[in-house]
Amino acid sequence: MPTTHPCDDAIEQVYTYLDGEMTWFHRVRVQRHLRRCNPCHEAFEFEARFKEFVRRKCSEPAPPELIERLRSFLRDHRDDVEA
Repeated sequence: MPTTHPCDDAIEQVYTYLDGEMTWFHRVRVQRHLRRCNPCHEAFEFEARFKEFVRRKCSEPAPPELIERLRSFLRDHRDDVEA
């Protein structure tokens, strides 16, 4: 069974980490990796700044049509995401 590189695991979890949607145990593991890995730390910092930029610039609510299209897309591709 192939093992993954710690950087791959960290990058895969970037948005879950930034959104605060992971358990404290996984959060501590990612934080530990970020303290030891400058490239991943820089990538996480970039994503955090980008997310904050989007949050500040996108202050208008999304149109209902867009929300419904996103929901439909997610319903149609749920199996792809969970696989």
